Amino acid sequence: MNHVKENIVAVVWAPEEARTEMFARRLNAQMHHVHFLKYKRPFYAPFKYPLQWLQTWLLLSKARPAYVYVTNPPVFAGLCVYFFCLFSGTKFIMDTHSPALFSRKWGWSLFLQRWVATKATLNVTDQIRFKRMFESWGSKAIVLERPPKVVPIVDILPAQESATKVAVVNTFAEDEPLECILDAAKLLPTVEFYITGDLKRVSQETVSNAPANCKWTDYLHGEQYWALLHNCDMVLALTTFPYSLLGGAQDGMALGKPVLVSDQPALREYFYQGTLFVGHAGPSIAEAVKIAQKNKARLSQEMYVLRDEHAAQWNSTFRELEALVQC
Repeated sequence: MNHVKENIVAVVWAPEEARTEMFARRLNAQMHHVHFLKYKRPFYAPFKYPLQWLQTWLLLSKARPAYVYVTNPPVFAGLCVYFFCLFSGTKFIMDTHSPALFSRKWGWSLFLQRWVATKATLNVTDQIRFKRMFESWGSKAIVLERPPKVVPIVDILPAQESATKVAVVNTFAEDEPLECILDAAKLLPTVEFYITGDLKRVSQETVSNAPANCKWTDYLHGEQYWALLHNCDMVLALTTFPYSLLGGAQDGMALGKPVLVSDQPALREYFYQGTLFVGHAGPSIAEAVKIAQKNKARLSQEMYVLRDEHAAQWNSTFRELEALVQC
């Protein structure tokens, strides 16, 4: 049995965060979700951040770790950890999710992120372009995307002659276009589109007016989510952000599924085979679905190769992080 290393604590100011949780497991670190009030509701930030700051200091004072692994955004989590480290002698590693650097929600805080990054022992980011940005600030950084997935064993439906199924990995976030997916569904009435995401975040009118072949799954947890991806023929994930790697697309890669993603520079660099790139228009998505139907075996094989190549690179870089925290 692996034992938690007492010298590493991972902190995320959220009720859940898959990337940080995976890194914590890989490092055998104590994982702490620090969160009060409602999640992803900016109105509550001035009220909950002071509470989360205090709770973070309390748990770190009790744990007295040698290293803290903290997730950005929000940058205030990194700022909180930095001030704790300033007085305690602890070191910290900041894992910056790339939308924090350019999204409308967090872009305003870039000056603060830059300042905190220069105080970190190491910065973790998911793309070489952002590694170079951190280095231009005088900060040390490494590139680590989400860890290679250990996919759980789930119930897989028996093969049968039925409609093509598309898993649409979606959260109704600001960067995820939805209308074009509904337009594509109208053009492909025999294809079933399974759209994930918390239905409280989308209007009932949108759901009611969607084509009949759009299946709204609501938010899926754990094995339910993986079962959906297993039982679909391909994975579709879209973003208007030019530099988002799309975790849902990476999940499709983990299963060797053909992946359809937005035609964005970061995605073209990362998904260089087994992938079809689409514009945010119904006809473009519909055409890509047809191509994926005809070339499913080849695209799947390419995706397995891509998965293994990324896993090898990730494991090599991760050893640098392990060596740092084990010193």
